[in-house]
Amino acid sequence: MTGPEGPRADVGRLLRWYPAEWRRRYGDELAALIEDELDGRRPPLRLRLGLLRAGLGERARDGGFTGDSRPAADRVRAGGLVVLLAWAMAVVGGCAYAKTSERSDPGGPSSWSAAARAAHATVVAGAVVGAAIVVAAVVLALPAVPTFTRAGGWTSVRTGLVRAGVAAVVAGLGLVGLAGWARHLDPVARNGGDPAYTVAFLAWAVVVASTVVLWTLAGASVARRLDIGPRVLWVEAGLAVTLAVVIGVVAVAVGVWWVSAAVAFPTFLVGAPVGSHVVPVTAPLVVLATLLVAAVAGSAYGTVRIVRSWRLVAAG
Repeated sequence: MTGPEGPRADVGRLLRWYPAEWRRRYGDELAALIEDELDGRRPPLRLRLGLLRAGLGERARDGGFTGDSRPAADRVRAGGLVVLLAWAMAVVGGCAYAKTSERSDPGGPSSWSAAARAAHATVVAGAVVGAAIVVAAVVLALPAVPTFTRAGGWTSVRTGLVRAGVAAVVAGLGLVGLAGWARHLDPVARNGGDPAYTVAFLAWAVVVASTVVLWTLAGASVARRLDIGPRVLWVEAGLAVTLAVVIGVVAVAVGVWWVSAAVAFPTFLVGAPVGSHVVPVTAPLVVLATLLVAAVAGSAYGTVRIVRSWRLVAAG
């Protein structure tokens, strides 16, 4: 592509960050303005980043995730989807917790301190309760799926589902490769002693997190398009708030378990020989802490969004 067509094509691609309805109303005007300013030049990085930020901001407002431009019911639904995404992050963090807790003491949970045992039991119970809440929310939404399908809705979510499926395959292959690698390493090497394995594990953790997020986003994309009534929306909102509480409880319990384990048996926590002087921090624990902090923050935002918006739904 030569002449001004190159920059024009670049601008057109960048405007895809904006919602379709926004592009129909304002896209041509904004594209013309940008092309005049560029005067035949390629869009610089600063402009690309600015359009990315602004476009995602418009998508967030269009979806009801920020601002007050959407109806209150849409904002309630968006808050619930934020909580669902936060739960997905907590699930990924749970994988890191399981990897660490399974070796935190050779005697297993029975030999832990009372605080560590109670925290571990709370994490397990939270995982079960959280999964049950998500299943209940899906079951409540199922009656609206046939209508969504007949309206051709699957076409709009097909790309997201394919991406999630590909990510799941990559994550599975990565797990097989890591498992084979780990069999040739001692506990110290598997828990930070081998830099190459640590980097590979962190990369795999990113892939797993991306897989969970992609599947969650695909489900959220379907949920946004389902036609559910106010009564079901009320129940779904209540389930989302309850799930947010579960996320907070699990995060606190993991923190208590971590501190208790670090005080009682830090060497087992990191897989080092007894008597070694160690810092009770490993790559899985760093991943766990990061994801749980993000999950708690996201679930809190979603809950606030639900509570503030639901007042308007109830009043209406």
